[in-house]
Amino acid sequence: GYGRQPPDPRWPGGAALALQIVVNYEEGGENSVLHGDAGSEYFLTEHITTSAIGRRHLTTESLWEFGSRVGFWRLWRELTRRQLPVTCYGVTMALGRNPDAVAAMNDAGWEIATHGLRWNVAPPDGAAEERAQLEETLALHASICGAPALGWYNRSSAQTYRILSELGGLLYFADNYADELPFWADVGGRPELFVPYTLDANDMRFATSNGFAE
Repeated sequence: GYGRQPPDPRWPGGAALALQIVVNYEEGGENSVLHGDAGSEYFLTEHITTSAIGRRHLTTESLWEFGSRVGFWRLWRELTRRQLPVTCYGVTMALGRNPDAVAAMNDAGWEIATHGLRWNVAPPDGAAEERAQLEETLALHASICGAPALGWYNRSSAQTYRILSELGGLLYFADNYADELPFWADVGGRPELFVPYTLDANDMRFATSNGFAE
């Protein structure tokens, strides 16, 4: 960390505070038998539920559908009306299923960073297999969004960071909660920029333990 003497980040215009406004776009990338998965999503819902293996779970599906039907558009209208700069962390599968949302983000000038290929689906264990998936994810993201991703946020492992650093092209990683200022870190011998993320304003806190679901 920075210890007793934190650096002056020298924000543009002498600003005392810099905010990154983030909208996570995940609806359409979750576990579902409709997506070829063994069961429905159960980790993150606003309803106490258990995994449904081998069959659809309509309550879970409808909870996840709300974001793409209503929630995203509500946020898009309010943020666009205020002309605020926004970063979207978009799950590649979800973005591919919702081209109207991608077009709306591009029209508003949002940055569309990548939130990985799937939501809450573990990547392959092997380095070669994960590298192939990461290459596919970044290529699909660029094709869907019309531009390469500059940022990455997707519960990364040390192996994930090393592969992404070797592939190049990304300006920053956001999958870090250790600070409130950007910082540089060594990733496999390469300096990489980390722009920390915070869960303070992420509603996932209210849908898991000690939250609304209880």
